Amino acid sequence: MDRLTTTIEREWLADIVAGVKKTEYREMKPYWRKRLEAVSRPFELRLINGMQKNAPEVTILVDRVRANRRTRQYEFHIAKVLRHFHWDKRRRVPR
Repeated sequence: MDRLTTTIEREWLADIVAGVKKTEYREMKPYWRKRLEAVSRPFELRLINGMQKNAPEVTILVDRVRANRRTRQYEFHIAKVLRHFHWDKRRRVPR
């Protein structure tokens, strides 16, 4: 299965791991268009909060991508959370 990796802010990572946030958004730019053309659906999206070795991260399964031309954003629809590392799900803080 194809996998893309990018960064994410801690607030949104916490919401995704908790199951509150069901859609992740990225700006419609050539960078994302090229990356999305290279993967087939469904694909894994690895989201990392920071650049350290033990930074909190979550890997999600994206089953659908919608190009919203009105807001100029790609909408990644989250099918499920596959795994998370360095994150305390109950307290919603890094380990």
